[in-house]
Amino acid sequence: MRRFFLISIMLLAFTIELFSKTYHWKKGTTFLSFLRDNGISSKLYYELDGDDKELLEEIRTGQSYIVTKNRREKTILIPITDELQVKIVKKDKNRAKISLDPIPYKVVRNSIYLKIKKSVYKELYRKTHSRVLVNSLKRAYKTLNLNKMKRGDIVKLFYEQKIRKGKAISSPKLLASLITINGKKYYSYLADDGRYYDSLGKEYRTVKKTSIPYVRPINRCIISSGFTRRRFHPILHRYKAHLGVDYAACRGTPIRATANGRIIKRGRKGGYGKCIIIQHKNGLKSLYAHMSRYKRGLRVGSRVKQGTVIGYVGSTGRSTGPHLHFGMYRYGKAINPARYVRVKRHQEITNRLKGKEYRKLRKKVIFYRKRFAQIKKIGNNTILVRNEKYPLKRKKKRV
Repeated sequence: MRRFFLISIMLLAFTIELFSKTYHWKKGTTFLSFLRDNGISSKLYYELDGDDKELLEEIRTGQSYIVTKNRREKTILIPITDELQVKIVKKDKNRAKISLDPIPYKVVRNSIYLKIKKSVYKELYRKTHSRVLVNSLKRAYKTLNLNKMKRGDIVKLFYEQKIRKGKAISSPKLLASLITINGKKYYSYLADDGRYYDSLGKEYRTVKKTSIPYVRPINRCIISSGFTRRRFHPILHRYKAHLGVDYAACRGTPIRATANGRIIKRGRKGGYGKCIIIQHKNGLKSLYAHMSRYKRGLRVGSRVKQGTVIGYVGSTGRSTGPHLHFGMYRYGKAINPARYVRVKRHQEITNRLKGKEYRKLRKKVIFYRKRFAQIKKIGNNTILVRNEKYPLKRKKKRV
C-alpha cells in the first residue's frame, strides 16, 4: 500500500510539472521581442507603467531565466536584480499575465577574527577574498591610518550577506568592527544612514564642503521613500520598482535644479504628473515629478543653474500626497540619487548622531560589545564572494 502511494505521488508530480529548463538571455533581445518569440501579446508590455518598463531594460545579455511548463500553463521567471524578478504566466494563446515578484533569499550573519602579522589590508583580503569588505573597513575608520597597525594588532568584524541556495547574491556588508592600534581599541558601527560611527555616535571623518556637483532639490523636507528596485506600492498594492527618492514637503515648496543643465522635457509624464527633466553633463539626467506648477519663463531648451527654482511641490499624477519624486539617470539607466546628492555645506563638520538615531546606535553598541569578547571562538568563517569587480591580484600590489 505504501509503495503504491509513493508511486502515485511521483506520477502526479510528473503530470503536473512536465518541463523545467534554464535558458540565457540572447544578445540583441528586447523584452518586446522576447514576448513575440514566446507567443505572448505585446499588450502586456504596454500596460506596464514607466518605472516597470525602465526596470525591464536592465535585463542583460547572458542573464539566466527559468521556463516551467505543465499541462495547464507556462511560467517564465526572469531575475532583474538580486531581489526582484519578472514572472510571466501564459495559460493559452489569448491569456497571459505579467508581474514583478520578490525573489526569496536568506540573510546570514557571521564574524571574522584576524591577528595582524604585517599588512591589515592584504591579510584581510587574503582571508576573505572580498575587496568590498576591505573598502568597508577603510570607510569605517576614515580618519585613522590603518597602515600603522603592527604585528599582534587585532581586527574583529561582524558582517551580513544575502545567500540563495547556498550561493552568495550580495557582497558582505560590514555591520560592526573592532580594531586595535598599538593596543588601543577603536569601535565602529553601521548606522541606519549607511555611515559608520564610534560608540558615542561620532563619525570617523571630518568633511569640508565648499561646493558639490549635485545638491538636494528641496529644503525642509523628509525622505518618505528611498530608491529601491523592490517596493510594495501603496496605491497599486503590488511589488514594483521605485526608481528615485521621494521628498515629502508642503505643497508649494520650491524645487531647485540639482546641477547646471538644460531642460529637455516640461510637461506631463504618465503617473509622474507634471514634471521637468534636465540634461546634465557626463550622461546624467534628473527628473522632478508631481509638481503643482512650473516656474514661469522655463521651457524646453532653457538652461538652468544649480539651485535655480524650476517648479513647486504638488501631488499631480499617481500620488498619495504632496511630495517631490526625484530621479537620476546615467545614460538612460536609473541610479540611486542618494549616492550623488548631498546637502550643501560651507564649513568643516564632524557628523554626530543625536536623538532617536543616537539611541538606536547605542542599542547596537550594547548588542555587539558582548559579542566582540567571544568572536575569537566563533569567528574565522569564510565569506562567500559573488562576482566582485576589481578583485585584488595575487601580485604584490598596494591595496
